[in-house]
Amino acid sequence: MSLKKLVLWIAISQAAVLAACFIFYKGLTLLVYTDVSFMAGILLVLISLFGFVIRGGFFDIVFHSFQSFFGKMEGEERRRLSELMPQSYLYPFITGLVMLFAMAVALYFYY
Repeated sequence: MSLKKLVLWIAISQAAVLAACFIFYKGLTLLVYTDVSFMAGILLVLISLFGFVIRGGFFDIVFHSFQSFFGKMEGEERRRLSELMPQSYLYPFITGLVMLFAMAVALYFYY
């Protein structure tokens, strides 16, 4: 895991949160920042957790049975679902956690 890449992910996500605050709410307050950063952070965490579950092979049997029932592929042509998703979901997961932590800090200062 590259620290430079992680800092880039966090910087881009915070810039996207600030842009979304101005686009959707026409201003920046602590409450608006907490709302937007919560939505973006929880979305990143949920997507990355779903990716971790798929990469772990949890849905391989269901995917194989759908391929058997609906597909025309035989033997070696079939691949498991976990092999079809080679991406790493560590960067979005850590970025989402950082965004949720920033949201919690902003919420603490708001109240």
